[in-house]
Amino acid sequence: MRPTLLIPALLVFTVPVGAQSWQEYSYPDYSFRISFPADPQSETTAYRVTDDRTVEAHVYAVRSDNAEFKMTVADLANTGLDENAVIDHAVKALSEGGEVKVNIPHRINRVFGRQLSIVEGDGSRAAVALFDYNGRLYQVEAKSLPTGNDATADAIRFVQSLIFNGGGSNRSAEQIQASRVACNGAGGTAAVSGAAGSDDARRFEIRCRRQQAFFALVSSLNAGDLPGAQQAYSSLNELQDNAQGRFANPNRPLAQALNQIGQSLQSGDLTGAQQTLSSLRVGRRGPRQP
Repeated sequence: MRPTLLIPALLVFTVPVGAQSWQEYSYPDYSFRISFPADPQSETTAYRVTDDRTVEAHVYAVRSDNAEFKMTVADLANTGLDENAVIDHAVKALSEGGEVKVNIPHRINRVFGRQLSIVEGDGSRAAVALFDYNGRLYQVEAKSLPTGNDATADAIRFVQSLIFNGGGSNRSAEQIQASRVACNGAGGTAAVSGAAGSDDARRFEIRCRRQQAFFALVSSLNAGDLPGAQQAYSSLNELQDNAQGRFANPNRPLAQALNQIGQSLQSGDLTGAQQTLSSLRVGRRGPRQP
């Protein structure tokens, strides 16, 4: 069968300054929900999954004067493509002409993928998450454009708002258990054996995601990536709040350091956040997860 001719260009909806009103939009046919600052424009287009192959994709996008928000769902069914190959090609395409500051594992519940922070050639900064799941590539990206009006907070909000429906996974039970063991550390397997949906399993899930966010924060600070660090801190702070309050036991040196890093990041002081991280390392053999 000859491939269908698809529309190559993406039309985006422009949001006037001050007119943004965030709402969650549900796409049950594609098993996800995500929040946009305005009604997104939808488009069927071609998505390049290898250097010489394209597939059909559905794109939902909004553009404001200082940011772009885009969710792409590409059909991978019957392509026979390996997950790593698909993700690696997406990273290559997204970072062309720019620089990847952070590229680390990411997950939303039991769906595993990659998280990126990219500085593009025109000065834009992109927060990205990629998932190969249910025969589709999910690519969520938000750009803070170099207009002088920082949209980092909105970019972080958009990427973090993605939720997959149905409770499925792109990993086998054995792979999930192995990741939990790695996340839990040697000898601590109580939560691994907890039944799905139990309080122990939920607490463990938060702990594992918290560890991911912590390592993303350290990686971003080491890379000198302010938006990436802000995004990681926001995720970490939210997970702490959802667990046992913000950075349980605030008198601990690590909790105090993290709060100081958060204050520096909020004011855009990357150097101050890096210095706090360095002092934390000097005082310990290595930073531990909160």
